[in-house]
Amino acid sequence: MFRRREKRPFAEAVKETFWPRMGWRRAGRYWMHRVGRVPGTPYGISAGFASGVAMAMTPFMGVHFPLSIALAWLLRGSIAASLLGTLFGNPVTWPFIWLATYRLGCFVLHMHPGHGPMELSWHVLRHSAWQVVAPMTVGGFLSAALTWPLVFLVLRPLIARYKHHRIAASHQHPVLGHEPRPVGD
Repeated sequence: MFRRREKRPFAEAVKETFWPRMGWRRAGRYWMHRVGRVPGTPYGISAGFASGVAMAMTPFMGVHFPLSIALAWLLRGSIAASLLGTLFGNPVTWPFIWLATYRLGCFVLHMHPGHGPMELSWHVLRHSAWQVVAPMTVGGFLSAALTWPLVFLVLRPLIARYKHHRIAASHQHPVLGHEPRPVGD
């Protein structure tokens, strides 16, 4: 029912991931509407979305969804919003996230970041993978701990305002599914 009539070529889908056809501003507004329409309270939505963004900072590819769901559940946030928040980690942002978390982890662990190209082989992975994994893990969880409150504090008032305006608009326009209420009820 909601599929395209003509399937989009794979190359076009990849291109649109990096450069949206509708433009960055419109794509951002679209995602803000998507987040605002997630059912729940402003606290639940913002806590869930912040959980997803925070877990996208960790280097554990493939477990961002379960980690964000667990954190959202612990904080009584929206699980749907947490899954949307994990989309912050994507092929465009991962190189920046990984570099930042690696550098932060090296700083905290008093390690010197590796210089120059590293040979990727089983020998290197077996004997020195911890030199990359440890700083990225420490830096990732520190970044998550710093990112969660920042995203939550920015998003909560925005979602509250969006939901308030959406409810007010639905009371003014019976076409949107609600009859106008008399003043004083």
